[in-house]
Amino acid sequence: MLLKLVLFTLLTSMVSGVYAQVHKTLPKGVRLFAYRNVKTSPIEAEYNQSQSLNPLSYDLKLNAQTLSGLGGAAQSAFETLRTKSPGAYDEITFGEFNLSAKAQVQVHGFGGGYGITDRLTVYGILPFYDAQVKMNLKQEKGSNASEVAEKYGNGGDIETAILNLSNTIPAITPNLIQSAVVNTLGYKPIGNWHGRGYGDFELGAMYVLHDSTHWGLATTNGIMAPTGRQSDPDLLQDIAFGDGQWDLFTELAVAYIPSRKWMFGTTMRYTYQAPSEKTLRIPFDEDVPLGDTKGRFNVKFGDRIDATVSATHIINDWLSVSPLYELAYQMPSQYESKYTDANRYLAANSDRIAHNVRLSGSLSTVTPYTKKKFILPAVITMNIQQTVAGKNVPKMTRYEVEFRMYF
Repeated sequence: MLLKLVLFTLLTSMVSGVYAQVHKTLPKGVRLFAYRNVKTSPIEAEYNQSQSLNPLSYDLKLNAQTLSGLGGAAQSAFETLRTKSPGAYDEITFGEFNLSAKAQVQVHGFGGGYGITDRLTVYGILPFYDAQVKMNLKQEKGSNASEVAEKYGNGGDIETAILNLSNTIPAITPNLIQSAVVNTLGYKPIGNWHGRGYGDFELGAMYVLHDSTHWGLATTNGIMAPTGRQSDPDLLQDIAFGDGQWDLFTELAVAYIPSRKWMFGTTMRYTYQAPSEKTLRIPFDEDVPLGDTKGRFNVKFGDRIDATVSATHIINDWLSVSPLYELAYQMPSQYESKYTDANRYLAANSDRIAHNVRLSGSLSTVTPYTKKKFILPAVITMNIQQTVAGKNVPKMTRYEVEFRMYF
């Protein structure tokens, strides 16, 4: 597909770091309600397989290489032209087009937790997505057949061959391409798209292995249930809210607290993505992710590693700030089916890397509550996160507001 808008690590756990420490759990019998609102900037570019930043667009040049595959009279006319004038064959085009996309996503994340003991907390997180994609197809250049005929033709066989091509290939316009996408390839129309729905549900348990004055250690284990909608193979501008299979994850969190004013933390999560059966388009080749037929594939998405390093400065009992670096890596995916070439095309460049930086500011009444200076223990956090580098991931800025209440 044109859009590789995998929303990589869009929602992180809303239960860890209860007291700005990555290893802290809820006290026994305490409940947590959390709501997070995440909104992205308009997504118009991605880091490609070479880790270079490219716009979300696809240039289509209707030349001999792309049109000779039509077969029949068109292929015969192109072969004649190549024999008589390789220069004309290389230069002739019947139009150049650009297909561009822009997306924006908002996520409402709802989470809850419960302290079974002072060391063990169970939690659940369910995201709700609201996504919009605008896709535009425009013509950049028209046919240059007459110019090529004038340059190479001189009234002879070459000009006749070009005339035959012009008569064989109709005037190509965005509407004609749209018609071919729908009527020939069987896709739904290219255009704007708006989707809303739930994502995958996360259920986990966090256990404190060690907690002392200056450092702590905790582990989190859980599952991701495939409750989110998957991408539609017939819709080019679609964004999936889930990946359609069960996931298992384990996470380790380490905290270092050198003083009352500073805390440092690091987390490492490994996620195993189980295989699942999916209906996918069978691409024409590795570089053109379109196809006119579909098939069943056994898909094993690559396992994921997510790691963070953070520092928190406690300004006073109420306020804190925290910079964070996040690395998200997904291993290459595997596809198995009777379509041998398609398995290879789909698996090519399926690994993903994202480097993100985040700055958070929190207003907390937890410490004032424990000192009997406030009636309700709660935390409001504002985050801004930027993707600064990556591979096969969109470049985006995330704006987040999170509210946590303990009762």
